[in-house]
Amino acid sequence: MKFQVGPFTCELSRDDNGKVRAAWQPEPPKYLNLAERRQYRAGRAAFNAGVDLAERLSELGEPPPKPGANVPAGSRGSGRG
Repeated sequence: MKFQVGPFTCELSRDDNGKVRAAWQPEPPKYLNLAERRQYRAGRAAFNAGVDLAERLSELGEPPPKPGANVPAGSRGSGRG
């Protein structure tokens, strides 16, 4: 999964042992400011949520969702407060 962190692009993946690997372009940052740390944490959380969902579905024998697949209306909430 690729996402933007300030002027950098971070690509997160898992190796054969399940360990998370981060590849940075054009180079690994030496420092992330507060806004960039928030972007990285949000991207990492989305990556982990997607991996967890895919693992859970595979345990149930279901195919993983396609990127950009719509979320069922019932799981988004009614929007009424």
